[in-house]
Amino acid sequence: MADVRTHSHQVQVHPLRQHEGGIKVVYPQSGPSSTQVLAVIAGVPVGGTLLTLAGLTLAGSVIGLMLAFPLLLIFSPVIVPAAFVIG
Repeated sequence: MADVRTHSHQVQVHPLRQHEGGIKVVYPQSGPSSTQVLAVIAGVPVGGTLLTLAGLTLAGSVIGLMLAFPLLLIFSPVIVPAAFVIG
């Protein structure tokens, strides 16, 4: 008939370890280096200046188009036929 055998099982319990991989293992946690601080100190004014110049350029372009559009609209009856004759 059926052969009944008892098997003993062993369970191994391993402690859970948190794995902190990546760059945290290579470099210990610390604040920014002096080179990084100097780069930010030098980069912020340069970036701010370039951003300001870009904004002024955009504003000048918009103002120029606002001034030029009515003139183009008024003089278009002359400009369009002249463009056909020249081109």
